[in-house]
Amino acid sequence: MSYRPYKDNIHFEPMYPDVLGAITGGTRITMQDLQCAVGVYPERTFLNQPIEVVVILQNLVDQNMQIKVGIQMPKEDRKGNPIVMDIAKKILTVGLRPGEVGVLHIPMVPRPPTKAGTHLPVRVAVRYRIPGPGKPVRPQTGGAPPSILGISSFKLQALRDVSFAAHTWGQSTDIITTYFDIAPKILPALNQNIKARYESLWTYEEMETEREIVLAKVNDAYRVANGLTRHSIYDALLDAIDERFALRDLPLHPGEAQAIAKIMTYTLDEGLTLEPGFELEESRWFQTLCQLLAHDEEVEDLPRGILAVDYLFDAALYDAVLLAFGVIKPKVDEDLGNHSEQLGYANRILNWYVGQESADLSYAYLPLVMGGIVVNLMATKTDDNPWYMIDYLNEALRGRARLFTGESVAIFKITRKLLEDADDTLRRARVNRPL
Repeated sequence: MSYRPYKDNIHFEPMYPDVLGAITGGTRITMQDLQCAVGVYPERTFLNQPIEVVVILQNLVDQNMQIKVGIQMPKEDRKGNPIVMDIAKKILTVGLRPGEVGVLHIPMVPRPPTKAGTHLPVRVAVRYRIPGPGKPVRPQTGGAPPSILGISSFKLQALRDVSFAAHTWGQSTDIITTYFDIAPKILPALNQNIKARYESLWTYEEMETEREIVLAKVNDAYRVANGLTRHSIYDALLDAIDERFALRDLPLHPGEAQAIAKIMTYTLDEGLTLEPGFELEESRWFQTLCQLLAHDEEVEDLPRGILAVDYLFDAALYDAVLLAFGVIKPKVDEDLGNHSEQLGYANRILNWYVGQESADLSYAYLPLVMGGIVVNLMATKTDDNPWYMIDYLNEALRGRARLFTGESVAIFKITRKLLEDADDTLRRARVNRPL
């Protein structure tokens, strides 16, 4: 279908760009409202020569944030030899403004009698405080890259040359371990000031310029969006859902994966235009698409299945949760929460998706599988038969029945009712059941 022209009264507020990801290539540790990445540069040094612990910090919310960074140096090597490291401070405090991204440089110098060694660990503890609950301004999944950065290309490349790590220590998600080597050579001691420094890389003031650049890509985004149809994206989404849910400890039955693929397909295809209460331009995936085009115009030439899976999947998953609530609400008598509560639930599902929440079968069914049942007929390719998903889901529910206990029993009952309604809809539409 063709989307209507852009309207000036649409609320167009894209999420803040993923500056950290543009530097690290995606490596990150997520701690609810803060993301960070840690590296050592250079990875190999000599005695009396400095190296730096580099900590990228990315604020995900609209709150001021106070961060404490602690450095734990190795005291001895694997052979029991002492390790002596000069460092100005082992605990540093940094303040981030709403949505700010910055880098903390922490120099350290190995001194005699330290011996040469490899894979020597440095543990970096990162903890933060905010004054109150924060509204997300960046998705935890990363989001679109920035179209502009207020640092020189030379400095950006220097940061990209750092090998960033995502190794947590034990069960602590806020303690990151990185490693360095000391070469078997002693150089003359340098007379230098070993002092940590913080450098801001991106602040919310830059978002207005970012927004103007992104807004200029709306018409291009319409053109790309017109190609995101059930025939071009459904199969790719189905494969990605099957794989990614399993990787996050939530393996799906075939019918469950098909239902989630259908509500995500409907979200990217025409659902936000057809369903009341939704606007394409206000969706996270469409605004992400505009950001992607602002960053790299060649995104427009990507096969639509690759675009949906590799670039828009996380944003579309978020939007699909909200759209699914919208399409199932008229079908059930249960209280599905207000809009604010549904937004919070969508964020919980995204938190699970990035590993911040434990897997829960409810995340698949409420509301994604349910939404897929409701839009089954509208999101089925012409060469497919919508009965297959219904039959597979009935089979899945028989196997899942014992897993729905306590409060989740209501989810089981709602899903069963929606399947009965879908069965009736297909019969009235005279869709032939496959033999």
